Amino acid sequence: MNPYFFIFELGAIFLFLMIFFHERKNQDIREVLLLSFAYGIILEALNIYMSKQFYVYNSGFALEILGVPLAIGAGWAVAYYLSSEIVGRFDFVWWQSPFLMALVAFLYDLSMDVIAIRAGFWSWQIALDEQWFGVPYGNFFGWLAVVWTFALFINLSRQDFIKPGFQKMIRFAAPFTSALLLGMQIMIFTDLSAALSGASSLGGTIKLFAKQDYSYANMPGVQAMQGYVLLAIILIFSYLFFKGVRDKKFVGKINKFVLFCSISIHLFFLFMLFTMDIYRDLPVLFLASIVALALDLFFETYPLGSFEKNEY
Repeated sequence: MNPYFFIFELGAIFLFLMIFFHERKNQDIREVLLLSFAYGIILEALNIYMSKQFYVYNSGFALEILGVPLAIGAGWAVAYYLSSEIVGRFDFVWWQSPFLMALVAFLYDLSMDVIAIRAGFWSWQIALDEQWFGVPYGNFFGWLAVVWTFALFINLSRQDFIKPGFQKMIRFAAPFTSALLLGMQIMIFTDLSAALSGASSLGGTIKLFAKQDYSYANMPGVQAMQGYVLLAIILIFSYLFFKGVRDKKFVGKINKFVLFCSISIHLFFLFMLFTMDIYRDLPVLFLASIVALALDLFFETYPLGSFEKNEY
């Protein structure tokens, strides 16, 4: 058995269970943790089905449901929890924080997927030197959209202007409504990129998408435009975050448990980067991993010190 599979699978499930135990006195967070796990399984199962073998998991995982490794569902839940807790330190309104949570979650994926495909965890049917070293730009947009969509529904379910009965309805429907809306957002991202690149008209790409013909998404011009659109989204989110931090001076205290979990994720993939000698062929990935870790630490510890925690 590939030892990396064992460590990754065991580690993801262990982190999920450790967080679940850590939050044993907070029914709200435990409920959302389970819902985000279900959301992760649902969206990955839909992704596998819709991609028509463009995106597949390796058979090396021991525990699966609907063709999706349980570790992936656990991983999505962990990423959602950590990004929620990190952004929750800052005094953002409920509809702003989901987009900043997406930015934090993106940092986990920046180096993870590149290393994971080289370890054989999963793969896309593109060459390892295409797009972000074998990872489609659309996948990174997917990470952003997955988090902000689910977080919007969860945050909405916590607002006092929503009647209690509807709060529960919104919350428990979130895994399904978010998965459906995710597909629409990916379609818009892909079709807009194709139209902006000049490869096809917007109407033409929508028709192809409806027929599950995604061949236009693999055109070099479209792939490049997806990278530009993705970069624009990340820069906008980064601007909103730093502007928000500047304008809103109230932050929560540093959460040592969250800090430990986040650093563990980054260090695990840095460990794989070196033990698999990936850094020799792609030293830029080492730089990307260090930048992602540094930004994560900034989000979690800015400013240095301890403050009372705010609700968001």
